[in-house]
Amino acid sequence: MKKINWSSPDIICKKIVFVDGLARSGKSLVGPIVSSFDKTYPLQHQILIDNLIPLLANNSISKEACKTLVGLFLNQNIYYLNISRCINLRPGDNSSIVKDKNYKIFLKNLKINEGDYIIDKIKKDNFLPIFMSHDLLNYAYCLEKINLNYRIIYVLRNPIDNIYSFYSKYDKRYEKEKYNINNPRFFSLSAKKNKKLLPYYAYTNSNYFLKLNNAEKAAYYYLHSIKKSISSYKKIKNKKSKILLVRFDDMTQDHLKTLNKLSKFLGLKKSKHTNKALKNEKVPRKKNLQIKMKKKDILRKVIRPSIFRQLEKYEASYNKNLLFK
Repeated sequence: MKKINWSSPDIICKKIVFVDGLARSGKSLVGPIVSSFDKTYPLQHQILIDNLIPLLANNSISKEACKTLVGLFLNQNIYYLNISRCINLRPGDNSSIVKDKNYKIFLKNLKINEGDYIIDKIKKDNFLPIFMSHDLLNYAYCLEKINLNYRIIYVLRNPIDNIYSFYSKYDKRYEKEKYNINNPRFFSLSAKKNKKLLPYYAYTNSNYFLKLNNAEKAAYYYLHSIKKSISSYKKIKNKKSKILLVRFDDMTQDHLKTLNKLSKFLGLKKSKHTNKALKNEKVPRKKNLQIKMKKKDILRKVIRPSIFRQLEKYEASYNKNLLFK
C-alpha cells in the first residue's frame, strides 16, 4: 500500500497555552486563575496531547500522524466550545464553565446555529485556549517537531508538598490492595510487562518500581519527571518566550507579582473576574511551616534514605529557586 501523507486543516487558533506540571503540583489552582484573564477560553482538561506526545517521543507514532491528530483535536475542541457543545457544567470542577467569566455567553450559545460563521468569529475574537497537561515539558521538543505554536506555564511545587499530596491520594486508592492501575479511570499511558500493567515511566525499571511502597512510587514518579523536565527545559531555544516557570508558593503567597508575570508572558490583561478566581482558589494563603515539617517527617519514615536524600536535594534547590538554573 502506498504511504499516505496524513495531514489536517490549519489549526484555527494562533497559539495554545498549557498549564503543565507533575500530578498534584498545583495546576488545578493556577489554571482557573490563568483562564480568568481577558481573551481566554475556560480551562479545559485533555488527555489526547498528553498521551500522543510521549508516543511520538518513543517513535511509537509518526510525526505526521501525531500532528494530524493534534490538529484535528484542537480544531474540533475550539469549534465545539464556541457552540457550547461538550461544555462542562459540573459546578465543582475546576474546568466548569459555571465558574467562567463568560458563563452566560456559553448558556446563550447552546441555542445558536452551527456553521462556518463560527469559524470567522473564532478568528476575529482570537481567544487563547487554556489546557491542563501533565509532564508535557518533558517532551517539549516534540511540540516543536509538530510545529505547534505553544506556550507552557509550568507549575512547580516543593517536592515534599508535591509527593505528600500525590502519596495521600495514591495510598487511599490502593490501601489494603495490591498495586493495580488496570482501572478505566486511569487515563495516562501505560505499558504491559510480564502481564502487569505499569505507568509508562516505570517500564524500564519495573521490578524495582513494583517493590516500592506507595510513598516511594510517588517519589519515583516525581524524580523521573522533574529530571526529564529540567533536561528538556535547558534544551529549548527561546525558552523565555515559550516557557514560564511558576512556583506554587509564589502563586499562593506573592500572587500580585506572579499575576504580573503571567500577564506579561501571555500578553493579556487581568479581567474583573480575576479577583473572584483568586478568592475561589483561596489565594493568597499563609505559609504553615509546622504542617510542612509534619509532612516531611511522615515521608521520611516511609521512604528509604537513598530516595529521600534525593528529594531533599531537590527541595533545597526549589527553596532557593534554582531547580531550573
